[in-house]
Order: sequence, then structure tokens, then C-alpha cells
Amino acid sequence: MSDQTRKMPAHFNRKQVNVKHIILHIVLISVCFISIFPFIWMISSSLKDSELIFSYPPELIPDPVTWSNYPQAWQESGMGRAMINSMFIAVTATVGGIFVSSMVAYGFAKTSFKGKGVAFMVVLSTMMIPYHVTLIPMFIIFKKFGWINTFYPLIVPSLFGTASNVFMMRQYMLKIPDDFRDSGFIDGCGHFRIWLQIILPMCVPTLVSLGVLTFMGHWNNYLGPMIYLSSREKMTVPIVLRMFQNSYTTRWNLLMAAACIALAPVIVLYIACQKFIISGIMLGGIKG
Repeated sequence: MSDQTRKMPAHFNRKQVNVKHIILHIVLISVCFISIFPFIWMISSSLKDSELIFSYPPELIPDPVTWSNYPQAWQESGMGRAMINSMFIAVTATVGGIFVSSMVAYGFAKTSFKGKGVAFMVVLSTMMIPYHVTLIPMFIIFKKFGWINTFYPLIVPSLFGTASNVFMMRQYMLKIPDDFRDSGFIDGCGHFRIWLQIILPMCVPTLVSLGVLTFMGHWNNYLGPMIYLSSREKMTVPIVLRMFQNSYTTRWNLLMAAACIALAPVIVLYIACQKFIISGIMLGGIKG
């Protein structure tokens, strides 16, 4: 009897753990469904006629399926040109910004200089400045440079790096032992070569994860292109999507079709790099 009595708490604990796991999975599946349902509804709406989108009761599976919404949305909006513009801006700003941020992060993580802590706090303090506060001064500066209706205002500021990327890269580089840096000094390398050939290849998870997130930010940027771009041939994807709405009507079926097209590159990029995103963020946010 004493042996059975000792075994019963473990038996009950095992059942209790199983019940907790079941409840946790139910909650997670429910949250996942709630999160993904707008995306499912967007795809469903993109395949409907305009009259059926607000039909009652709502239909998740369109009947009939209107595939012509996609080529119509592509042709009417000039989506092809807009995607080329957005891709050029996003790739250029992302690649340049990530490399500059990694250089700054290397300076804060692997070099010693007077006032390094104060300088790092100043860099981080820029994260507290809202974008809208600097919008008018930056517009005046870019106007004096003659950069209005060009891609420069959307690319050049990103080439100086961002505080959030510098912070994440610095935290990741602090985990890399200084022995690698010292071995580079022994071989006659300078700081630039150590950063480029030794430290940077070790930071691939963080580089990829920050690159994906930065790319998505530039791809979905609406306010910047709306302010600085005016020519139709230079419009980006978010501006083109806005063209399906006017003061009186909204062509929801074409808007949803165009939105699905605009999401395709981001989804492909995320799927291709998903194994780096979580690990890069988790490893970059802690110090070993």
C-alpha cells in the first residue's frame, strides 16, 4: 500500500500536465486561427465578385471563383512597376542599413574608446524620437537637396543604420569570444578586416533575421512614399494599393487581389528565412 501511495502523486501530476498541455494547445490553435483568419478572408474576397463580398450570410468559399480579379488588378494598378520600385528601395536600404549597423555594433562590442557607454546610450536614445517629429525638418532638407520625387529620401537615411539594429547586432557580437578578434590581430588584420572576414560571418542568424524585418518595414512603408513621391511611375506598392479607394467607392475585390500579390514576396522571403528569424532575435537580445 505504501508503494501505491507514493506512486499516486506522480500519476496525478502526469495527468495534470497532460491536461495543461491539451488546454495550452487548444488556446494556441484558437489564437493562431484568429490571427490567420483575416488573411484567409482576404484571399476569399480576392476571388469574389464585388457584389458578393458583403453578401449575407458571409461565404468563405467564393461561388463562383473569379480568377480574373488578379490580372485586372495587376493591369489597372501598374503593380509590376510598383513592385520593382518597392523591391529596389527595400533591398538597397536593407542591405546598406544592415551592413552599416553591423559596423557600428562592432565598434561598440569589440573596441574600447573613451565615452563608449555614453555614445551607446545616445544611439539608443534616438529610438525614443518619433518619426513624425523629424518629418517636416527632413522634408525641408531633402527639398533643398532636390531629392523630392526621387528614391533618395527613402534610401539614404537608412544607409546610416538604425539604433534597433545596432543594439541587436551588438548584443549578438558580445557573445562572440574576443579570442577571434585577437587572433585576427595576431595575423596582422585591422578592425575592418576582422569585422568583415571574422565577426560578420558569425552573425549570419542575426543578419538574416534583421534583414527580413527591415525589408518588410521598407516594403510596407506608406507614409514616406506618399510624402516624397509624386510621379506615377515611381509609386510603390502601398501607394498603388491605395488607388483602389476613392472618396466614394472602394473596389474591394481588386484591392484584396492586389494585396495578395503584394504579400507574395514577403511571404516567400519569410518562409525561406524563417529558421534564422526566431534564433537570431533570441540570441541577439541576450548577452552571454
